[in-house]
Amino acid sequence: YAVLEELVNSGRLRGTVVGGRQDKAVFVPDIYSRTQSTWVDSFFRQNGYLEFDALSRLGIPDAVSYIKKRYKTIQLLFLKAACIGQGLVDQVEASVEEAISSGTWVDIAPLLPSSLSVEDAAILLQHLLRALSKQTSAVVFSDTVVVSEKFINDCVELFSEPMHQKAEKEMKNNPVHLITEEDLKQISSLESTNTNKKDKKDERRRKATEGSGSVRGGGGGNAREYKIKKIKKKGRKDDDSDDESSHTGRKKPEITFMFQDEIEDFLRKHLQDAPEEFISELAEYLIKPLNKTYLEVVRSVFMSSTSSASGTGRKRTIKDLQEEVSNLYNNIRLFEKGTKFFTDDTQAALTKHLLKTVCTDITNLIFNFLASDLMMAVDDPAAITSEVRKKILSKLSEETKVALSKLHSSLNEKSIEDFLSCLDSAAEACDIMVKKGDKKRERQILFQHRQALTEQLKVTEDPALILHLTSVLLFQFLTHSMLHAPGRCVPQIIAFLSSKIPEDQHTLLVKYQGLVVKHLLSQNKKTGQGENSLSDELDKEQEDITNTTRKELQELSSSIKDLVLKSRKSSMTEE
Repeated sequence: YAVLEELVNSGRLRGTVVGGRQDKAVFVPDIYSRTQSTWVDSFFRQNGYLEFDALSRLGIPDAVSYIKKRYKTIQLLFLKAACIGQGLVDQVEASVEEAISSGTWVDIAPLLPSSLSVEDAAILLQHLLRALSKQTSAVVFSDTVVVSEKFINDCVELFSEPMHQKAEKEMKNNPVHLITEEDLKQISSLESTNTNKKDKKDERRRKATEGSGSVRGGGGGNAREYKIKKIKKKGRKDDDSDDESSHTGRKKPEITFMFQDEIEDFLRKHLQDAPEEFISELAEYLIKPLNKTYLEVVRSVFMSSTSSASGTGRKRTIKDLQEEVSNLYNNIRLFEKGTKFFTDDTQAALTKHLLKTVCTDITNLIFNFLASDLMMAVDDPAAITSEVRKKILSKLSEETKVALSKLHSSLNEKSIEDFLSCLDSAAEACDIMVKKGDKKRERQILFQHRQALTEQLKVTEDPALILHLTSVLLFQFLTHSMLHAPGRCVPQIIAFLSSKIPEDQHTLLVKYQGLVVKHLLSQNKKTGQGENSLSDELDKEQEDITNTTRKELQELSSSIKDLVLKSRKSSMTEE
């Protein structure tokens, strides 16, 4: 060490000893230091930034201290893995300001050296947004994309036309929309809760980054950072998992405008140069405001479509409703008489079918009438389901709700008498006058019902329907009672007819019934078979059986129809 110091002090060696008199001390020649500094200065002058890792490879152990010592008078921004000069900062800042002021977006990643990481780019961006003198109004996506609020609003506006078109279509096709002010408030409340939760996260992140000395910590002005959470590592728990789980049971909007993938597809058509990750995050960001706006549009469309009804139109509607309810009421009475001819089991099946069909129809008519006052009416009352009736009930006054609730519940009972009793109470509560039929009116209904079934029988070629209609019409001819029966009760009707019609006619009916059952079974087997060689052989055999059965049915169909049609021509006494 003494010799080395003497040589250095005398000027015979130019350099410095790094490390003092320790074993690991290093002699650094001046020419090496000058070359090193020249390279650093040249690189910084040409590129406007310095990578800490590059300086380490040059033999500079503490890159940050070296840069701070060498460039004391130059303003630098230190990132995680590099530092950048003011020129590069100004260039990026100008692009960000232009994007915000012009209502567009900019991805700063292409403006920066490719060697800079996304994390460093994000730190730079957050620094710029804080440093902007004016109050910025922007959102950060994908760490490097700055999007102005105006651009986001313009994106929402792009959906305006398809939103109104879908709302119009929704009102025509869907059963019912219960879009109330309460629903809108709930959506707004949920959105506010999520915003507060996000603000808390940002606050925790800001405190953590400030405490570590990092420059990253929430944008200045009104800038916000928006990120999609990646899949969490196993075992990791998010700080707000409790908050999120508490909202999973909340009521969500029933009507959705678009799902995220649909929004992404729509945005791609209008933002052709945008990065895929940005489009994905923007789509997720827009889901809530778009769905909330859509709910308001649907409600607006519905209100405008229902408010146009005049007083005269409403009177006409009430008159038509009373006529329709009265007709269905009398039909139910006559159908119920028809069930009395059968055993208890068959009678129960017929009653259940009647409750699920005609009784449900008349119930839906009344519910839809009440729904019109609540701006919930639909074009086709048959589309109203049990769930929809429950929702309508929840909006009714207490007095009306009691009677209508009993009517709704009676559909699941086993008694037509109980249903009609509830129907009388409901009609009274709704001021609907039901005209109950007399003997003359009953004869008219019987005749019209028989005529309708006969016309249907004349034109149909479906064997199952031919058997069904023929059986029901024969029953009406013989008992002078109407019957509303499901297909599964046809065997019981034919069994009832055995003692009422000639034996040859009954034998023909039974034979035709057997062929119909055989035909239906062969169709079901054909549908359920797989694809293999054995299946192909069975298919061929099954096809032969099906063709034979179909041919027999075609030959007998006219004879089955004649059981009703010819007897009607020969006997016109039932009028």
